[in-house]
Amino acid sequence: MNEYSDDKIFKNDPIYMKSLVGREVEIETVDKKIHRGTVYVIDPIFKTVVLHTNFRSEEEFQTVFILRHAIESLKTTSEVVKESYLKEPAEKQVASHINQKKLVTKWLKHMQIDVQESGDYLKIDDHLVIVPPYGPENCICNNTLILEQIQKLLKSLPEEFS
Repeated sequence: MNEYSDDKIFKNDPIYMKSLVGREVEIETVDKKIHRGTVYVIDPIFKTVVLHTNFRSEEEFQTVFILRHAIESLKTTSEVVKESYLKEPAEKQVASHINQKKLVTKWLKHMQIDVQESGDYLKIDDHLVIVPPYGPENCICNNTLILEQIQKLLKSLPEEFS
């Protein structure tokens, strides 16, 4: 049985996942910890939730990644959607992300890593996803060995590489 066919939280419904973006939620993990915050994004492939918590201001918060297999329950605590989470990034930022995506793709291929583009994501097999802005901290993977190796490669990308 595929590990993703047993998705009791998101039910493999990308529309539901997208509807959670910008909403305040409460997530209980299997270790019985409660995480409260605003959903920044949910990775539709691995179903990792990126949550903004501990708000001091609109610009100051902590980012928490919660992997799907660690989620025991998820409930929305507010029906209000923070519109700032739904805005498209500025054109300059999009252009920067596109350039960085091309650079990272070229670097990984140069290092003989088979990387594929999948929309805004870069995928390495079915193990790892790199999301914008494509830095080492933007890697999502369940396997810590693969994660560490790819992060190490991204950190070693020379400034003059093009």
